[in-house]
Amino acid sequence: MLNIFCNIVFLIFFNFISSSAFTGDRSIIIQSTTSLKNSGFYDYILPIILNDIGIKAKIVAVGSGAAIRNSMNCDGDILIVHSPKKEKNFVSSGYTNTNHYLMHNHFIIIGPKNDPANIKKYKDPYKAFKKIFNLQKYFISRGDKSGTHDKELQIWDRLSINPTTYSGKWYLETGSSMGATINIAIGLGGYTLTDRATWIKFSNKKDFIVMVEDNKSLINLYSIMAVSRNKCPNIKEDDSNRFINWMLSKKGRLKVSDFKIDGKKLFYVDK
Repeated sequence: MLNIFCNIVFLIFFNFISSSAFTGDRSIIIQSTTSLKNSGFYDYILPIILNDIGIKAKIVAVGSGAAIRNSMNCDGDILIVHSPKKEKNFVSSGYTNTNHYLMHNHFIIIGPKNDPANIKKYKDPYKAFKKIFNLQKYFISRGDKSGTHDKELQIWDRLSINPTTYSGKWYLETGSSMGATINIAIGLGGYTLTDRATWIKFSNKKDFIVMVEDNKSLINLYSIMAVSRNKCPNIKEDDSNRFINWMLSKKGRLKVSDFKIDGKKLFYVDK
């Protein structure tokens, strides 16, 4: 009788351990740019991935610069960002074996409908930035070393303009998220650079509209990479690779492409 009881207890324990190990109790940490979380992309895609391959993902949503620093501190298994220059440094420093193109959309310049700098006529973001500079109309920068901030500084740099010289005057740095930066721009009637996904999702647009868009120089590339076990021995390499392989698979790319808000497509998977 005792043997039967022991066998029953063993079977219950074995089934519990088996279900924990093989039916979805696996999890990874993703260091990510904020735009993918703000757009609702993770709320959409992560349940699909969990159902397909049984891997849960915890998202740490910060600017791309902070996400890369966190990953270099071994605080994540996967990195998803949109800052090409910093990504190259991450790769060359040996923190990942492969940097994969994941998807893209575009950056856009937004501003008030009355357009005080008269930039809506421009297709070229460089001309728009130069006009804002010449007229010294408010430009609100994230100022947080995020991917969006990097892109903005790239535009200023090509114009040989250092906007921080005018910090606190017409050029204002929030050091904050994209949502907070847009709110300040709206409050001041100024301009800012944002990604299209965040803008589509943003609910408090008031009289703000897209000023400059659909220029090749404003392409916004998102990359995905697994942190290397050579640098971070405790990362979950196998589950990270399974997650990435799913994202890059035909089904994964189809699901990414299908993500829409109010019928508007947010991300594209073909360069």
